[in-house]
Amino acid sequence: MPLPTPVLDNRRFQDIVDEAKRLIPQYCPEWTDHNVSDPGIAVVELFAWMTEMLLYRANQVPDKCYVKFLELIGLKLQPPTAASAAVTFYLSAPQRTEVKIPAGTETATTRTESSPAVIFTTEEDLRILPPVILGAYTHSASRGKDGWVHHDLSRLDDSITIFPNPPLPNDGFYFALKNDHSGHALALNIGCKRAGGAGVDPSRPPVEWQVWQGDVKRWVPCQVEKDGTRGFNADGEIILHLPTMAEGEFSQKRAYWLRCRLTDAQIKPPNYEVSPMIERYLRLESIGGTVTARHAVSVKSELLGRSDGTPGQVFKLQNTPILSRDPETDHLTVETPEAAAVAWEEVSDFGGSGENDRHYTLDEQDGSIAFGPSLLQPNGAVYRFGAVPPKNSLLRFTHYQHGGGVEGNVPIGAISVLKSSIPYIARVANRERAIGGRNAQSLEDGKLRAARHLRSRTRAVTAEDFEFHACEVPGIARARCLTPGAQPGEAAAIQPGQVFVIVLPEIESVDRPDPTELMLTENLRTSVLKYLMARSVLGIGVEVRLAELTCVSVSADLHLREGTEPEAGEEAMRRGEELLYRYLNPYRGGPDGKGWPFGRSLYLSEIYGLLQGIPGVEFVEAVNVYVNEPGEWTPSKPAPPSLRLPKYGVICSATHRIERAQPDTRMLRAS
Repeated sequence: MPLPTPVLDNRRFQDIVDEAKRLIPQYCPEWTDHNVSDPGIAVVELFAWMTEMLLYRANQVPDKCYVKFLELIGLKLQPPTAASAAVTFYLSAPQRTEVKIPAGTETATTRTESSPAVIFTTEEDLRILPPVILGAYTHSASRGKDGWVHHDLSRLDDSITIFPNPPLPNDGFYFALKNDHSGHALALNIGCKRAGGAGVDPSRPPVEWQVWQGDVKRWVPCQVEKDGTRGFNADGEIILHLPTMAEGEFSQKRAYWLRCRLTDAQIKPPNYEVSPMIERYLRLESIGGTVTARHAVSVKSELLGRSDGTPGQVFKLQNTPILSRDPETDHLTVETPEAAAVAWEEVSDFGGSGENDRHYTLDEQDGSIAFGPSLLQPNGAVYRFGAVPPKNSLLRFTHYQHGGGVEGNVPIGAISVLKSSIPYIARVANRERAIGGRNAQSLEDGKLRAARHLRSRTRAVTAEDFEFHACEVPGIARARCLTPGAQPGEAAAIQPGQVFVIVLPEIESVDRPDPTELMLTENLRTSVLKYLMARSVLGIGVEVRLAELTCVSVSADLHLREGTEPEAGEEAMRRGEELLYRYLNPYRGGPDGKGWPFGRSLYLSEIYGLLQGIPGVEFVEAVNVYVNEPGEWTPSKPAPPSLRLPKYGVICSATHRIERAQPDTRMLRAS
């Protein structure tokens, strides 16, 4: 049973007033009018009311006690986390030599009258290299190893056929690059033969740009910022943003590979009837690079003060809250007058610290740096939990970052300001929204999560463990772990020792999610992978992928009861659309309202039952479910009565249409 809350003082308002009146004759015998109309009694009642509020607060357990209780069970309130974003630096012009953007470069959003600038700091060096092409090749997928044709780019007097004739899916045009161009923005300037790609829709060519990432990931797509050639139908520029690359060997050439591949859309029109051709010129140039930055402000070599030589000293950093730190570069140094600065080690607590261990703790919330105390032991000896900085030694923190919070989740294009001038850099932009920013955990949230923390998993062993830990990563809303076995689709290829975690990222508009927003960025995927690998069993291979979305549209006719007013009919139509958007939702849909279950099929009877429950609806007919092609929001092909999903798939709403059936149609059916 729960422990009763102790009452330190049970006096109430009237008790305090009565007690004050009893003391009046003792201290003020000349005061004889004790009625409520007396001004003095009004003052007594005022102070009694204020005292009652103070006693109420005294009877509550202070918040600081709750914090200490949580720390006793090993639970600390989580500090704010910093949002991260992929920031692209664009060159003023292509350079012939390497351009380096050092780690710690600060960029920011535009400052306005109502909001300050949000600063993002790069986490690693960015080196933009000029591309060196070792060779260009046309490859026929149907011919395999014998389908490689090398092109001499030193002379373009003759036209280069990009794809084999006739063009078929998986045929490609390959570039062998000398250097690793991971994260680079490349501009491909080419002269294309007019009408060389006859038959194709220039706005939607059946091509995909990819880079080689090794045997694990194989070919991964690039982001196409611009295609000025309109599918190789005009002279122009193609701007590509390359993901992480790996060295590979094709056509007996070891290099870093970039290719343009024909997709499966090449099977049906509009497609390439003949291969497009390159003539006159072909240039590949580096115009920028992308690096990860997080919402943080860096502080270097901050002076804390001098030690007085006593145990348990506490110093404070000037800026809070403190973000996660790298032990190699972010630590405390102690410099004595006789010796150089010595680095000390940060620990979570002093439970395992000996008297000679140079340990300290750091509270991320208030920036307090504490040294170990000394306690009297039962045998009379004094034991020190950690060493004490010598007296008059100088304490300095080498480097730390502060910031974080939800204000760092800025939209696409918000990061546009360089805090310092960098040679050859013209502008900066974030092509993806920043994600992962969270405010500090509240005390109430910590109380509610304390029981969960006591029984939480510290390792990832079972499928439920991997799903639990994946959702602990900022930016992940849902997760599903596919286990080995004879499951249909991709899960059948999962072998013992392999773990496939399917995730859905957090988005702002969960009521009607836009499939174009549901992207697993490389930065977020890496964060989830690192988090899971740190907790998984040795020897386990972990792969993180985005859930496959199946976009559906529903059309239905509702028959309303006799005498239904037009306003009520419109409300029923609106209610029907709302129910469909909420039920067919990857975040809030499904039978339990917690998001459409991974791999669960959709049945036509569910739609009938959902719409039949609308007030005023007599019956439902002409229900059709359409499956949309990826990237399209108009109905394309009807779905069967039971729409099967892969084990890694979820349902997402496209556009629904609910209409009121005409009365004459109803009468005809009744007759």
